Amino acid sequence: MNRPTPSHPRVLVIDPASSELAVAELGGLARLGLRPTANLRRVADRTVRSEIERRWDCLDIDGFSADEILAAFDRGGGYDALKCRGAIPLTRNVFEQMTAEVYEQPLRLVAKAASGVDSFDLDAAGELGVTILSTPGANAGAVAELTVGLMLDALRGISRRDAALRAGDWGTAVEGIPVRSLSDSRVGLVGSGAIARAVAERLAPFGAEVWVHGSPRFTAEQAAHWPAYRAENLRALLTSCDIISVHVPATPATIGLIGARELRWMKPGSVLVNTSREQVVPEDALHAALRDPSCGPGHVAVDVFAREGTSFSSRLASNPHTTLSPHVGGMTLSAVKASSERLLFEISRFYANTSEDTRD
Repeated sequence: MNRPTPSHPRVLVIDPASSELAVAELGGLARLGLRPTANLRRVADRTVRSEIERRWDCLDIDGFSADEILAAFDRGGGYDALKCRGAIPLTRNVFEQMTAEVYEQPLRLVAKAASGVDSFDLDAAGELGVTILSTPGANAGAVAELTVGLMLDALRGISRRDAALRAGDWGTAVEGIPVRSLSDSRVGLVGSGAIARAVAERLAPFGAEVWVHGSPRFTAEQAAHWPAYRAENLRALLTSCDIISVHVPATPATIGLIGARELRWMKPGSVLVNTSREQVVPEDALHAALRDPSCGPGHVAVDVFAREGTSFSSRLASNPHTTLSPHVGGMTLSAVKASSERLLFEISRFYANTSEDTRD
């Protein structure tokens, strides 16, 4: 049974859009008839912060702490909707508490301005009547750009040579010259979604040969429309390519998809890039592979970690054969704007549809 839409639905905005886009996003929510409460923890720009404080209710919590989210939810008397960008922990317990009828506005909607929803207990959300919205593909171009950048850094040693020069060590800065280029490389993409397609398209001008291993839905007929070849299976991809780039969501079928066994299949001195999820290619497996001469990877470049944010730590940080990026693949102004605008559209559809259901 659908609960009626409150006359003024409240939305708890765990992390607004970046920079000045935050004001536009909150204004968009208000124009939909919602009453936003904005969490200022990740709003660094003082001018933007002041403008938000002037126009809307605000709070300051750790959006990655389930306890702090629940405490804010309780203080606000409940919220009809919750909006986020990051991988906030929405477990069954969190959903059960947020949907309790003790609240004036129990939770009905979670809207995430990104694609991955693996930190949400989707089964619990469905059972408790909470709709989940996300924006898959909206940041595909941005993630693809960073992916190619990580490949170039792995091949050319850009960050390593920069660090050596800053230390006054020209000899170390020019070690390993000449290097392999993208035009000399066969690149294997694990995944056949929007991000993988965008990576393949951006690699074409470099002259790289691209192979793709996708889901069972990625047929030979579909592959014919890609600037790439279709690999029959994961092992064929890993054993044949100089660079492997991972672009699949974390699901029961993909968690641990590339582990110790698969890393041994890779070519000696090859490169692995992971901008998907740490669970797909566990850090411990990568750490061990870089120290095992029987494993193929000679360099690893990652944008995702098991522990991120202020609690960040990674065994990969101590290895010189790594390039680390702080989970910013989709963080370009155009991608954030596109995700925010698309999410506002999806939220407007949700409330339009629920209002119609209530009238029925």
